[in-house]
Amino acid sequence: MRIDRPPLQAAPITCQQLNLDAEYHALIRHEVLRLVPDGKHRLLDVGGGIGASAAHLKSIGKAAETTVVDLVGTACLPQIDHAFGGDIEDPDLLQQVFEKCGPFDVILCLDVLEHLSDPWTVVDRLTAMLTPGGHIIASIPNVRNYRLLGPLVLQGRFDLQERGILDKTHLRWFVEGTARALMSRGDLHVEVLEKFFEGPRKKLFNLLTFGLFRNFLTIQFYIRAVKLG
Repeated sequence: MRIDRPPLQAAPITCQQLNLDAEYHALIRHEVLRLVPDGKHRLLDVGGGIGASAAHLKSIGKAAETTVVDLVGTACLPQIDHAFGGDIEDPDLLQQVFEKCGPFDVILCLDVLEHLSDPWTVVDRLTAMLTPGGHIIASIPNVRNYRLLGPLVLQGRFDLQERGILDKTHLRWFVEGTARALMSRGDLHVEVLEKFFEGPRKKLFNLLTFGLFRNFLTIQFYIRAVKLG
């Protein structure tokens, strides 16, 4: 897919400086940011909020220039070079981001794709915004998790919640195969897919059962996909 529309005139949002405090540090997705390759990248954080993860990558030398695009909020951290607000599924918005700041070496999609009505088309558009050899790093919830399956199978309950796997704002649901397929479209190729879960009891259970139930323990898939060519 080529992005070849004429330039748009709308200006990016001006960043507002925010204090770096404990709340900011809690927003950094350290466990998935390990997948970002070394190098001073031109980085786009899709749905990145105030840009905590992007700012962290810049502070450790993995990003030279940072851009954030998010549906809500106009404030971002001072380390963010460019910020845009609007509907991530709006092709004109992504066109504007690309023309002003792209192409990008790394694009973050952390807990955002499941909130979109058509994440497949968005991934295609983001892939077009990547440099050859560039990466999309995504975190995607696993609907095959025991927290969802237990109440559904044993109690016939599917109660949406404020956050987590059953977040009421989720529009799309993924298991390993469909998450991999989402990130394997066109020129995009999955390099890494990690099954993430946490907690010493879960880790011990996984060890004692030789990984037999790992798919049901997995909370999220951490995926790194590369643009070939």
